[in-house]
Parts: sequence; C-alpha cells; structure tokens
Amino acid sequence: MKVAEKIRLKQKTIVEAAERLFLANGYSGTTMDAVALEAGVTKQTVYRYFPSKVSLFTALLGRFDEDETEFFFSSEGDLAEELRLYGVAFLTRHMRSRNLALFRLMLSESKHSSELGDLFRFHAQPYWLGKLTLFLSQYLPEQEAKAYAHMYNAMLLSKRTPLLMRREEGMTAEQIRNHVDFSLQLFLHGLPLDR
Repeated sequence: MKVAEKIRLKQKTIVEAAERLFLANGYSGTTMDAVALEAGVTKQTVYRYFPSKVSLFTALLGRFDEDETEFFFSSEGDLAEELRLYGVAFLTRHMRSRNLALFRLMLSESKHSSELGDLFRFHAQPYWLGKLTLFLSQYLPEQEAKAYAHMYNAMLLSKRTPLLMRREEGMTAEQIRNHVDFSLQLFLHGLPLDR
C-alpha cells in the first residue's frame, strides 16, 4: 500500500470514529482523546491529521457528498428540467439518515458552540448554493440569482425541519420527486390564484 493510501485510510478511520462519537455524545461531549481511542490510534496521530476538533468536524462535513457523484447542470437542458434535477439531487442528499443525524447534532449543539453553526454555514451550504447561483446567473443578475437560489433551496428544505424535530427518517424517492415538482412549480410560476 502506498503512503498516500495509508494516509487516506488513517484519516478515514479517524473521521468515521469521530462521527460515531459526535452522533452519540454530541460535539461538546466528544474529546480528541476519545476519538483516538475509538479509532485505535494515538492522540498524536489524530492531531497530526486534524489539529483541532473544529478541523475534524470540518472533515466530517466534507464527507457530506463523498458517496455521490458530483451534480452538474447541463448547458443544454431547459431551465425547469435542470432545476428539477438539481432539486432531486439536493433533497436526496439532505434526506439521508446520516445527514439528518448531522443536522440534528448541529441544531442541538450550535446554541452552545457558535463555531459549529459557522462550520455548517461556511462549509456545507456554499457548495449547493454556489452551483445553483452560478446556473441561475445565466438568466439573472448575480445578486438576484443568489437570492433566488437561497429561496429555491429553502423551499426544497421546507420538509426537513419537521423531520429533524421528530427524529423521523427522511423522505422516500417518490416523496422527494413530488415535493421537488411542487416547489419548482411554485418557484417558477407562483401561486395559482386564477383557479
């Protein structure tokens, strides 16, 4: 095994151990000592790869989409279809059990740790918001595109909050598609007041 592969494997082992502990004990209840013990490595090894608990949690957030292929907008698709495909990809990732558990953790712990809320805002959300803003910038001025991107993402995530509060599982693929279709219709055409 090459050195780079060993390093990646060691980092993965540490991050997976940290995830188990963060989800079981919370952010503030997890120590770097406990992570080292759970990962079966020395504390020095943990600090070699992750100099702080913040950097370790940042690496955990970086795994949010690692098991997925990256989403790309097509330059040839029409606006509605591209937004629908984006919505399904976006919501599917947000509704995974693992990701819902991380969101619950961040919600419950952010009142005690402002750094946790900052990590989420600055590391997890910009990826999706940036892709959508860039796509919408083909049709709108950049500031408007960013505002609309925020709005569309918020509409898509409107079903997530009740799930977070009730500790329920995510939505099914059919529920996701139906919610995306409804949100997209509202986003593009507004309320159907003339019915």
